[in-house]
Amino acid sequence: MSRHPFRWEGLAFGLFFLAVVGNWAVWDQDILTPRELSLTTSGVLIVLGLIGVGATVRQTRPATRSRSRTRPTIPEGADDDQTADPQP
Repeated sequence: MSRHPFRWEGLAFGLFFLAVVGNWAVWDQDILTPRELSLTTSGVLIVLGLIGVGATVRQTRPATRSRSRTRPTIPEGADDDQTADPQP
C-alpha cells in the first residue's frame, strides 16, 4: 500500500472552519472568553505537536527495499524490437 501525498487544502479548510467556530463561540454565544479561547487553542496545538513528534519517533513501517533498475533479459532467439517497447 502506498502513502498518499499530504493535501494542504484540507488543512487550510479545517483551520478556517475552526477560526469561524472560535469566533462564533467568543463573540456571538459568549461560550468562551477571548483568554479561554487562546489557552484552548494553545493547548490543542501543543497536543497535536506531541502527537506528531510521537508519530515521527515511532517507526511502524519496515525499511523500504531498494529495487534494482535492471533491464529484463531477452531470451536467445527472441526478436528485440525496439519500436514496440522503446527504451531510453
